[in-house]
Order: sequence, then C-alpha cells, then structure tokens
Amino acid sequence: MIMVPRSDGIFCFCFWLYLYAFMEDARGSVVFQPAFVFASGPTVTALLLGNTSGVSFMLRTSVPSNSTGSLPIASCAGNSSGQWQLTAETVGQNTLKVTLRLNRTLQLCGRGLNQTDCCPEALCVVEALQVTACLHSVAQDTLVVQAEIYAQIPFTGNVSDNKTVIPNQAYQPLGSCPCDLTVGSCDVRCCCDQECTPEARQLFSSRCFLGIFGGNVTPPFDQQCSVQSANNSPDWFPFLCVCSPPANSPFLGLFYQGATVSPKPRPFFQTPIFPVAVPFDSYKQGDPIFTASGEYFTIPQQSLVGQCMWSAPVAFLQNFQSSCNVLLTSCETNPALCLRAPDLSLNINNGLGGTVTISVSEEIVSDLSTFVSDPNGAGTLSATQSSLFPGSKPPGANSEPQGLCGNMTLSLDYTLFWKGNGLTNITVTHTIGTVCSNPNATLPLTLTQRFAAVFVSGNMASQTNSGNPGYQIGRPVIAAKEETGDSGLTRTSINLWQPVGDGLCASARTTPVLFGEDSSTGCLLRLSLQDMSNCSQLRETVQDGLAALVNATYVAKKGNSNLSSLTEWVPIISVQPNTTSNATGISGTCTQVPAHLNIRIATSVAGAVAGVPQQEILAVEVRYALTTWAVRCGGGDTAPCVNSSVVQSFPVSVSVTFLAIPSEPLPPKTRFQINYTEYDCDRNDVCWPQLAFPLTRYYTGEPYSQSLAKGLILVFFFIAASVLGTPWNQIRQAWNNTTF
Repeated sequence: MIMVPRSDGIFCFCFWLYLYAFMEDARGSVVFQPAFVFASGPTVTALLLGNTSGVSFMLRTSVPSNSTGSLPIASCAGNSSGQWQLTAETVGQNTLKVTLRLNRTLQLCGRGLNQTDCCPEALCVVEALQVTACLHSVAQDTLVVQAEIYAQIPFTGNVSDNKTVIPNQAYQPLGSCPCDLTVGSCDVRCCCDQECTPEARQLFSSRCFLGIFGGNVTPPFDQQCSVQSANNSPDWFPFLCVCSPPANSPFLGLFYQGATVSPKPRPFFQTPIFPVAVPFDSYKQGDPIFTASGEYFTIPQQSLVGQCMWSAPVAFLQNFQSSCNVLLTSCETNPALCLRAPDLSLNINNGLGGTVTISVSEEIVSDLSTFVSDPNGAGTLSATQSSLFPGSKPPGANSEPQGLCGNMTLSLDYTLFWKGNGLTNITVTHTIGTVCSNPNATLPLTLTQRFAAVFVSGNMASQTNSGNPGYQIGRPVIAAKEETGDSGLTRTSINLWQPVGDGLCASARTTPVLFGEDSSTGCLLRLSLQDMSNCSQLRETVQDGLAALVNATYVAKKGNSNLSSLTEWVPIISVQPNTTSNATGISGTCTQVPAHLNIRIATSVAGAVAGVPQQEILAVEVRYALTTWAVRCGGGDTAPCVNSSVVQSFPVSVSVTFLAIPSEPLPPKTRFQINYTEYDCDRNDVCWPQLAFPLTRYYTGEPYSQSLAKGLILVFFFIAASVLGTPWNQIRQAWNNTTF
C-alpha cells in the first residue's frame, strides 16, 4: 500500500487497486450492495442481499499491511467497533439494511467542549472499516468503508430574520454598477464604482461609461420621440421615432408588455409519456379507433425510420400497408406468430354509441416464398423459369416438410366499413401457413408478416384520388383495366419494382408510379446455362414479368376521373418488341431479350382553378428495349459455362419519363425581342423593365396589389422627407431671399 503523508500528520489510505481482489476472496452466499462506500458524513448505509437468516456482523478497523499494502483477509474473529456503532434492520424478505453511525461529536475543540470528545483538527476522522457478514463463524461477504469526515464549524454571528428585498429588474438591476469589475480597486471610467476616490473620479468624470453598462438603466436614447431637442437630430426625426415611456429600456426587452414566449419543442432521448386514451363519441378522419374497453385498436405498422411498431393505433379513414420482419421462433416465445380467431375477434367502439365485433375468416396458403427467407441457403429458390418473378410456386413446394412445423400468422387484411362518423362492420382475412424450420440450422428463419387496413364506404373502397380535378405532383397515377364480359372499368395502378433484401425479382415488391416524378428501378434475375438454352422461353418469361407491372389498359386523364365515363380515360399504347427466334449458335447467349421497360407519359396544363394550374395526362406509351444476355466466363472462372447449375445475375429495369407538352403554342417573338436582346428579361442578365422592382409584376413575393400599395407608401415618405428636410428648407430660404 502506498501511503501519502499529509501536512497535518494524518495519513490517507489508498486501496482502490486492491479492492477487486479482496472482494473476490470474501464473496459468499450473501452480498453487500454496494461493496465499497466512501463516507464523508457520520452515517453510512448499505444493503445485504441474499439468505440473511442467522447472519451476524463483525466490525473492525482495517489497516493495510506495511509490506504488501493489502487489506487483511475477512475474518469473523474479534470485534473492534471503536467509535462506530453498527445496527441491522430487515427491510425485505432477503434484504438487511446495515447502518454505521459515528458516536462522537464533530465540532472543533476549544469552544467549551469536552477535550476528549471533540475534533482537534479540521480533518476529524480518517480510517478504513470492515463490516463482515458471518454465518456459523464463516465469512460470507465484506463491506469496506473509507471514512474521511471533516469537523463542523458552527456559525457564531447574529442571525437576522429580515428578508432581502430584490428590486424590480425592469428598472433597477441587481448589479447596480455593472462596470465595477475589479474588487478592491478603482475601475477607470466607472463613475459608479464606490472604490474610486473623489480625486481619482475627477480624472475621468467627463468620460464615464454611459447607458446600462455604466450603471444608468434609464438613459434617453436617440430614437425616442421625447428627446426632440437633442443635438444633431436627423431630418427624418419628427416622422420616424419611437413612442415609448422612458421606463421601457431596450436593453431589458420591455417594449412588449405582457407578451409570453412558448418554448419550442426540442428533441430529447427519453421515452415520452403519453396521456391516457380518451374514447371519442364519434370519429372523424385521423382519430384513433378504440376498443369497447377504452383501449387503442392497434395493428402493427412501420414508423418513419423503418422500424416496426407492434402496438400502433389505427386512424379512422386512413388506409395503410405495412410489413414486419421477425425471427421464426416457437409460439410460446412469441405469441404474435400464432394468432387464433378468438384473439382477433375484438369488440370495437363504432363511434355511434355501440360496438361492432370483428369477423374473422382464415385462409391457408402453401407458397411461402414471399413470407419466409432462409439465411442458411437451404431453402433458396432455384433459378428456373417458374421462380423468376413474384407469384410463382417454388420447386419442392409439394414435398413433405421436415424439421419443426407450425401454423404461423402470415398476414392480416382488415376491411373497415364506415358510414358518417362511425363504423358499421369490420372483417379481417387471417392468412396462415405451415412453416417448417430446421432445428440444427445455424441461423433462424426470418418471417415477413404483412398487415393492411382498408376503409370501405358502402360497397366501394374509399380509394383516394390523385387530384381535384388535375393531378397533383407526387400522387399515384390512376389506371384501370377492362374486365372480360363487363363494359365497366376496374381501378388499378401502374407499378415499378421496389427491390428489398437480396435485390432479386422473385422477392421484389412493387410501388405505384407517382405523377410528375421520373424514376428508374430494377431487379436481378438469377439464370444458369440451362436457363439460357431456350431463348424464346426466356424472352417470353421476361416480357410477361415486365408486363405485369402495367396490368392496365387505360390511364385516368385527371386525378378524379370517373370509372363510368370512358371519355375521362386515355388508352395505353403498348409497343410490342420486334423479336425473332433466330439462334446465335453460341451456347449461353440470348439476343433481343426485352430486359428494359420504358413508360412515357405525356402531360399538359389544362386550365387553372383559383389560379392553380391543373395538369392532366394526354397519352401513355409502353415500349420495350432489347438487349443481349450472355453467360460470363471471363477472368479464369469457367464454371458458369461448364456447370449448368451455376447461376449469374442479369438486370431487369423499368423507367418512367414524364413529358410536358404545352397546351398552346408559344407566341412568336417580335422584331423588338429579336433585335434588342438586352431588354429581354428572359435572355439577358440585366432586365431594364425590372428597374421599378417591386412595383412591377416581376415581383412575385406577394400579391401585386399589396406590393404596389407598399411601394406607393414608400414613395410618399420619400417625397415628404424631401419636402420637409433640410435641402428643401434651404431652397425655400434661398427662394424667399431672392429679389426679382
């Protein structure tokens, strides 16, 4: 142990480096929490946890060894309490509260106190203690206390009950002399410094600090209307001055009496505490839906950062689709994987004074390729023609399952029927499937659960429009298709690939085309040498997969086109690829593969509503681009060209391009615009017509009427200042003094 000598002759013990080894030797069936306490007061408290029945305590002063510096081994023999008193109190079934109290005074000697029971120096107690918990004379655990306590110095002055009167900060600050910065000396130019002698103050009496920094909290400033007699006042002073009482100081911010400032919300890293849910008498759009017991009706949804919220409230009249990835475990570990019909048949507050019960219908699926992913690679789909795109059945789907199997919840599709401000009925389609996993796999399977909620008014789903009447930027393009034997249209959408995970087309999802936003997406096909042997079948499969994205025959002209009026829809022009069946003669090479789909949408501005331009769709063309695919065997890797089971990635892409077509041809340019380009604001950086900005219509920051009125007011003030200012007075005096 290293001992540091103190100036007052008392030594401080440093044993932090040996505490861990000591505690490991003394640990038993019970344990102290905390095991080490640094005491700066006369009371020390710790807890003894464990089986405390029959436990006794030994208290002794601990002195480290002079040779090794280690604390002595915990022992139940001997008990030297010294000036400390130990008590134990039961506070729980397996918890004892151990308290150490100092049984002496902590006041300095020499003030009429007993010289044997007082502190001769300021640092009164410096010692280390060991409290050992013993059971049948065997040490179980040890509490180490390092006490370093200073003596108390009593206050001998007079105590007054008079309260300190704090002046009003609006007129007199606490620091009556802010320029008094140095204690015990005079600050130059600080005339309110009481430490400055009259002789020293005379040296800078005419150069004192002014304003609030010099101690004068109410100095008249130049902008006040009450100081009109100030010297060197500007010419515009009678018109532009501040009418405010002298008590309002601009340094203290008192120009806005009674105004309150609400603090802006700031981000914090604590869990927010939400108020208790209060059910509504009737629902309106965006209100959360409640159960009959007054709790939120929740369906798992995705947050803005992509995480899955398993208890997200459902909002009235707001459709959504979400998916959550979970590790495939047993139903006992995660009950949400194995939901049953009674778990879903909840009573929901309908908002009309009653309740509705959710009707559950179960659907069993056998194709789990879109729900389950195997990170071990054992269940990876082979790259055959039947597994290139979503919806195809993977090989081996009819084989007998192996490993641990169970009926898992794959998706929940809710349909909520509404009328007015309430719900009339709720149905849910519960999709389940038998999912099997290998218990000897190194990595668990990942299950993708899908959830959706659609609000239906009567017999028609409440599908939102994309504008009223023209399309809005960023809203989905509305499409429709003709059903066989039906003269009407069925609403659908034009989609793009939305690759996730491995980026393969077999696992990719789709997203609708958004109006006015050009985009390009794609996915990968895994093909082998065997797949490239039949090029005709390959072209047909790729074209069918891309054509499934545009599963429509018409596109809505406007954002709210009526399905019953065919004049409000434009047909989709589909240009089929010009492919031939000629063979190249090269193994593993296919030409004229329609691997790219280009969707071109022509738009135009058709009028305006309340000054807002309304855009509509004029035409839609779907065209394929052909390319050549070949198995790559370069770089010394000849396996793809020899082994027919080795697969490679081939890209498939789709792009959307919006073409803006002017509804009316632009007017021809005049000869003035052609010859004098310096006056054309569209072709020259310097625009002379904008010289009167913002009085002209080139200024679009606010309505033209307001900008014109404000500009005329500024002109009036300029003329008034010129007429009443010094130059006009001089001209008038010169005119009056002139004799003709």
